[in-house]
Amino acid sequence: MFRTLRKTLIVALTGLFVISAVALAADSTLSGTVQNVDPQQGRITVRAGEDNVVELRAPAELLIGLQDGDAVEVKRSGQQATFIKRQQESGQRPDTGGALQLQPPVEMPKSR
Repeated sequence: MFRTLRKTLIVALTGLFVISAVALAADSTLSGTVQNVDPQQGRITVRAGEDNVVELRAPAELLIGLQDGDAVEVKRSGQQATFIKRQQESGQRPDTGGALQLQPPVEMPKSR
């Protein structure tokens, strides 16, 4: 009887560990505000709501240019950030891209 109980307990605990690992490895997207960014340590802390503060590992190249207070969208796999996009606030011009390139004037045909 002890062996049966032991085997059942081992199977149940193994199942819990597998389910936990799958849940941690699940991909998700998180939107929030940068609370702290440390490129040297490869860490970013994001507040994604009143009671939801998440600390993630991230490659230094993803953290370049981020500052405390930036609004971001973070794609993550478990506790690893895989993509970070700084979100633009309304009325704010983008730092790069989206600019119009001026063209020389075009001569219009004269109407008769």
